[in-house]
Amino acid sequence: MIASTLLLLCAGGVSITLPAEATSSGLEISVAEIAQVEGDDDAEVARVRAASLGYAPAPGYHRTMRADFLKASLRRSLPGVQVTVQGAPRCRVTCATVTVPGSRIVAEASQAIRTALSGMDAEARPLMDVGDLVLPAGKDEPRLRVAHRVERIFPGRLDLPVEVWVGDQVYRTIRVRFEVAIWQRQAVLKQAVPAGVQLTPGMFKTVRSRVASGSGLQSLALNEVPGSVANRSLAAGAPVTERDVKRVTLVHRGDLVQVAVRSGGVTVKDVAEAKSDGRMGERVRVVLRSSGVELVAVVRGPKAVEVKIK
Repeated sequence: MIASTLLLLCAGGVSITLPAEATSSGLEISVAEIAQVEGDDDAEVARVRAASLGYAPAPGYHRTMRADFLKASLRRSLPGVQVTVQGAPRCRVTCATVTVPGSRIVAEASQAIRTALSGMDAEARPLMDVGDLVLPAGKDEPRLRVAHRVERIFPGRLDLPVEVWVGDQVYRTIRVRFEVAIWQRQAVLKQAVPAGVQLTPGMFKTVRSRVASGSGLQSLALNEVPGSVANRSLAAGAPVTERDVKRVTLVHRGDLVQVAVRSGGVTVKDVAEAKSDGRMGERVRVVLRSSGVELVAVVRGPKAVEVKIK
């Protein structure tokens, strides 16, 4: 790394021999990386060798380190140490480099998405090639880390930031773009339905469908269909969402309703009087005819409610 030069020791101090060219690694330059250091006091020599000379040049660039700058810098950072600088009047410092393949960056992002999609009928396809990244070489290999945890993924375009770490610092953040496709089993109409028609489960069939990008609307499940009336004409093969229907009241105050009380795997049925109105999925108060106990139940169909006990 350093061209040999004649070293003159300075009694009671530290002598630094600066070469004409040197190579640094990491994000900062230390004296030990670019120069020879000797002296009588081992502790002083160690302090000088470890002293920082500021930022290291980026890959493909260089930094000129002048002898007078080096001496002045050490005088400020180590005021109790007598330093002599000799050798070349200036040193051209370049950066030792390491290359991270772009495919490794894409693979890191892909793994994070696969983990988030685990258990789902889905896939994520990279939409871009990431070029190889040239970094300053450090003591350890560069580390990759997805910048944030991926918990929920929606269909469509997704940019995932991958941090590239050199030592204990983030050197670059690369955004990898994916196209996410999600499929689900959903109920769709067997035939077209005009507006105003009350929907029943028999009007539907279940198919595997790709979720529309950015729709944000969940189609109704078959058990949510009863009590729904189409508020517009609906096409055959189309899923039905909350926006497509209006709910009718399935339980009225004063109705006698069938109550299914569920606890674990046990279900007990009883008859109760409704104390409030309710549409599908809404909560209503009911009083059991057998015991007079008042419960809060969920409407599950026409004059049918359910109570779950944990």
